Amino acid sequence: MGIQVDHIINKCKEGCRQSQKTLYMTFADDLMAVSIRYASDINEAKDILQNAFIKIFSQISTFDESKGSLKPWMSKIVVNEALQLIRKKKNVRFSQLELVHNMYAKEPDIFSQLSTEEITAMIGKLPPGYKIVFNMYVIEGFSHKEISEHLGIAESASRSQLSRAKKLLQELIVQHKMFKVC
Repeated sequence: MGIQVDHIINKCKEGCRQSQKTLYMTFADDLMAVSIRYASDINEAKDILQNAFIKIFSQISTFDESKGSLKPWMSKIVVNEALQLIRKKKNVRFSQLELVHNMYAKEPDIFSQLSTEEITAMIGKLPPGYKIVFNMYVIEGFSHKEISEHLGIAESASRSQLSRAKKLLQELIVQHKMFKVC
């Protein structure tokens, strides 16, 4: 970690508002990207980010540079805030989501033909349960055991949701490719 970031962290630990603002300005965009992956809309993503920064500032004194980097520590707080909101909403039914189609992408290099924005948009179209498990497993690197503990579902349900999310993404990619204007 650079000396400037170390200085900002130390000043944040002392409660310095200017350093908190600097920390926010430095990491807000990256953390908003994490938040958006879990939120149902931009306003919800902003709420998640705001709550996460409140928690970051209140818990910065517990951050230990020797145990890891700041950005992953803050990202984990954002994910936990998003999961808390999802649990509060209780409108995600992990075990009852079913696929409508059963198509598979045949071309292994299809991802190379898509932009990051297109892939992100397709992930955003997944049903909430699929999207949450996909993001946690593929993007955040959680294990199925960790996902089951965070979401209160069985590990097998996590695996099933991930499998279904991948299949639905394949369908969306095939549809995108079929209807993409060249």
